[in-house]
Amino acid sequence: MKTHLLSLFTAVLITGAAAAQQTESFSNCRNGAYALSDGSQLVISPSQDKDLRYRRLDGTTGRLFLQADSSYLSGPGWANAKDPNVFARFGGCVNDSLVFKQDGKTFTGKRIPFPVIPIHIPVKGASIYGELYLPVHRKPRAVLIMHDGSGGTSAVYNNYKHYILPLGDIAVFVYDKRGTGRSTGTLSANFELLAADMVAVVKAVKAQAAVKGAPTGLMGESQGGWIVPLTATLTPVDFVIASYSLLIPPKEENRQEVLHDLKEGHYSEEAIARAMQVVAATDEVFRKGFNGGFAALDSIKAKYKQEPWFASLQGDYTGLILNSSRAQLDSLKQIFPTDIPLDYDPLPPFRRVNVPMLWVIAGKDTEAPNAGTIAALKEATATRKNIDVVIFPNADHGIIDVQDSPQGPVLLRQSAGYFELLRDWILTRQVKKHYGDGQSIAEFQSGTKH
Repeated sequence: MKTHLLSLFTAVLITGAAAAQQTESFSNCRNGAYALSDGSQLVISPSQDKDLRYRRLDGTTGRLFLQADSSYLSGPGWANAKDPNVFARFGGCVNDSLVFKQDGKTFTGKRIPFPVIPIHIPVKGASIYGELYLPVHRKPRAVLIMHDGSGGTSAVYNNYKHYILPLGDIAVFVYDKRGTGRSTGTLSANFELLAADMVAVVKAVKAQAAVKGAPTGLMGESQGGWIVPLTATLTPVDFVIASYSLLIPPKEENRQEVLHDLKEGHYSEEAIARAMQVVAATDEVFRKGFNGGFAALDSIKAKYKQEPWFASLQGDYTGLILNSSRAQLDSLKQIFPTDIPLDYDPLPPFRRVNVPMLWVIAGKDTEAPNAGTIAALKEATATRKNIDVVIFPNADHGIIDVQDSPQGPVLLRQSAGYFELLRDWILTRQVKKHYGDGQSIAEFQSGTKH
């Protein structure tokens, strides 16, 4: 699941007008939350190609594969069309209806008509587009403003929590970062710029009459977890959530990913030390926006390229830099936001945040190595009572449960209790019970089960 920074190299190709066109696709009218005839609810959101994804509120999920007759089917697991146990057919964009069959039981459903307020927000050199989703027939008890992770696709189109949380009386504002979806400007990974954009977003959302007076908080997913604490030091908010995010610099994330793979390959400490020299050389190329550092990189590649560990070097960007020609890197820098601050230290802004924070950690995160983050959170929670940490021990990036297999980790479902945790904590700013197999730091480090 190596997609955190590397996803930018592919997802960034679907930006601007292309992402705007994506929101007009035929499946867009099917996205949303549905009330089923048994009293339950499920959420439909985009998947790959013209497929969709369903999510139950307990975390059960699956990719809905489009069939020739415009129906959908899904098998057990994250994205499996074999041995289907789920069948779905939508009534069309006009009547918002759904027939959903799961494990032999058939339910009818109707899309829940959340009130939606589209908002255009002027920021430096761009205009941000977002949508505020409100609970049906109820005043929101809280407002959540979401910052997406890395990548160049539309968060308004692709996210799904703005369908889940309004079911729990929480308004959600989801927006396209600059240079994505229906927002203008150039895609950027400059954390200070993105935080400044989010400050403008917070002010615009708070000004909406529909949410006046409701507690307002921020949520950052993945890379967004670097942005929201910084934003919270620049404008007043009531709470902050970071999910599968990090408290280490971006360059350290890359280094930790490389280190993980080398240790999995059982290479010696001497070999690892040499590999870290290569990583440092790729840091310099990235830090200089692919415009320098090549002489040192070529020298270190010539020195070590025959070593058995060399081909194992991947990480977020090291492998891509090593395996791309100079011409390929020249092309990438035209579309890739090379302004990401590799040396950014997230701890100072994190320590300045004085409102309640929730950190949700994936215990098996292969994309965002979190040992350093957990250590920082453990230190912080020893002296501060307004920081909550919940670790889902069997989850990979995205809070998606995984199962080991001879072919590698297999994705299963969203971790049970994750959505309930988000809803409850936003409303109370406290963790009062266990959610699924979620653990405290102490339980996670001791291997305690409950």
